[in-house]
Amino acid sequence: MRLTISFKPLSNLMSASSSHSSSTPSWHGFKARELPEVPAWVEPLGRAGHVAKGVVYFIIGFLAFKLAIGAGGEISGSREAIREIGQQPFGQVLLGLTAIGLIGYTVWRWVQAAKDTEGEGGEAKGIFKRIGYAISGIAYLSLGLYAGSLALGMGGSSGSGDSAASSLLDSVWGRVLLGIAAVITIGVALYFIYKAYQAKFMTKYKIGEMSEGARKAALNAGRIGLSTRGVAFAIIGGFILMSAIRGTSDGEIAGMSDALAAIAAQTYGKVLIGITGFGLMCYAVHMFLMARYRRFNVTS
Repeated sequence: MRLTISFKPLSNLMSASSSHSSSTPSWHGFKARELPEVPAWVEPLGRAGHVAKGVVYFIIGFLAFKLAIGAGGEISGSREAIREIGQQPFGQVLLGLTAIGLIGYTVWRWVQAAKDTEGEGGEAKGIFKRIGYAISGIAYLSLGLYAGSLALGMGGSSGSGDSAASSLLDSVWGRVLLGIAAVITIGVALYFIYKAYQAKFMTKYKIGEMSEGARKAALNAGRIGLSTRGVAFAIIGGFILMSAIRGTSDGEIAGMSDALAAIAAQTYGKVLIGITGFGLMCYAVHMFLMARYRRFNVTS
């Protein structure tokens, strides 16, 4: 009697284990993890917020990419991107929808922090992450209110951030606070890059309901987008740190537009800004896919 041994490719074994798994489907080693239950009203807030955030980042990346290929475009940040939305047909309506989405994303961030929707836990690491969600919510609340003010024809203030930074630089303790903010920003940047490498965001998707193409798009867009955003945050943090050390706001970088300007000023700046613009558009795609396929463990 002859014994025949056959070896199947690893990908086949993974797909086989996925198909035979009764509860948690997996794909290329990414398995959907358990998430705490949330009320039903949380889900539409989260999805609308991801869409609004994706629109803002797509416009920033698209304008930077257009600039790189010589097709017009400009270096812009979040507020400039929102103003660009207002210049489109039915701009005020679009601004209103963007404001609702961003404020919805704010509420979603705060719910993430308060209800621990991501299952981070009550240990120091989990608490730190949840505080980060709450702070992120404050930032997007400011952006949502800015979009809402433009939608209502009220304009929007643009110099408050600069004046606040200048007043902080007037005192030693203010410079210390700016230095701490810079270190935190750089830490967040490194976390984004680490998150892109680990690709743990895949565990939040409804993997079993996604096509193979959607899964690959989610993985690649998430990795490229998060890495690009991490580089931009590192530049922002570095320049804030330099401002804190020197005690002057000259050359201070406080936002995405300034980070992109710093990238464009380098050797082969057009190539770099093109790559960065593409990366930010990938981050937008990552947000859109999250809006479509993210899992919410809604209370039945």
